[in-house]
Amino acid sequence: MKNERLVWIDFLKFLAVFGVIGIHVSSAALDVNPLFSANWYQSVFFESIFRFAIILFIMASGYLLLRKQQPIEVIPKRVKRILLPFVFWLIVYAIIKIIFRQGLGSNWQILDLFKYFITGFLDPTLISVQFWYVYMILGLYVLSPILSRWIQNAPIKEIEYMLLVWVIFSIFQFLNIDSILLDYFRYFTGAIGYFVLGYYLAIKEKHILKNKQFGLILFIIGTLITFVGTIILSAITNQQSLFFIRLGDITPGACLQAIGLYIIVFNTDFDRIDNKFKKWIINISKTSYGIYLVNVLVVNLLEKVHIINLTGFAFFDIIIGIVLVTAVSYIIIMIMDKIEILRPFSGNS
Repeated sequence: MKNERLVWIDFLKFLAVFGVIGIHVSSAALDVNPLFSANWYQSVFFESIFRFAIILFIMASGYLLLRKQQPIEVIPKRVKRILLPFVFWLIVYAIIKIIFRQGLGSNWQILDLFKYFITGFLDPTLISVQFWYVYMILGLYVLSPILSRWIQNAPIKEIEYMLLVWVIFSIFQFLNIDSILLDYFRYFTGAIGYFVLGYYLAIKEKHILKNKQFGLILFIIGTLITFVGTIILSAITNQQSLFFIRLGDITPGACLQAIGLYIIVFNTDFDRIDNKFKKWIINISKTSYGIYLVNVLVVNLLEKVHIINLTGFAFFDIIIGIVLVTAVSYIIIMIMDKIEILRPFSGNS
């Protein structure tokens, strides 16, 4: 019998992929607007409000994989489901970069092409920036049998101890504190904490974690930390500061946003939501991985045809861009899913 879908997880994945597209579209706007202009402030706001995106993906995966013990036998299948679409799109991005952006220069040879692809597989961010996520989530998937066995048998205080250590050393990492102690505690920083946190927030019986208003407050505080922090640091240095807007979203603002949204979504009664809307959310959720892989290509295409900065007003351009990129990315993945030969590479789950 097919497992019943968890609509709240689908909604988290929908918000996550929507946020990823929001980050990429607003980044495009941020890059073209002068420092401290009205459009720059609007771009910073959108960059700030979507920082939760990757963290929600990790937390949703954490809940799904840690709520029951994961047999080692399922890992190859999961790795294949992640790697096949990734390899396909990595090659597509690389070919486009070579043809249209002269990624290998003008006088490249076959050996240069071979080295380019090998280097791209070793560090896929050289091909496209969003690909860092793939290797990160693969690492968590590979560790999931060990983590799930531990967490299913661990008392709640042990999980809280792990998360406390993670918070402390993540703060050290965020502040760029140079200490040899931190070198030995890097295992307790970054994505693994969000992975465990996704499970912990769902099982912890605490009244405040059932309060959607508390979640909203956390989201607002997290957004303000990033937005105000970026403006202040940019004003101090007289140049654009991305200290609070980092790759990987290890920043405190992004963390508070994601926790806030998680609390809101987890405590929402989806039985009271229109079935057509839920079906639409589920469809986006199913294609979220494919959309994640393809969306930067779509953003770049829309930039080339001057659709991303269509009106000259960042607020409207970013909203229009998000809607268009989401729609085009979804259509691409659905077309691939309809073509049998391309279905394994669509990322549709």
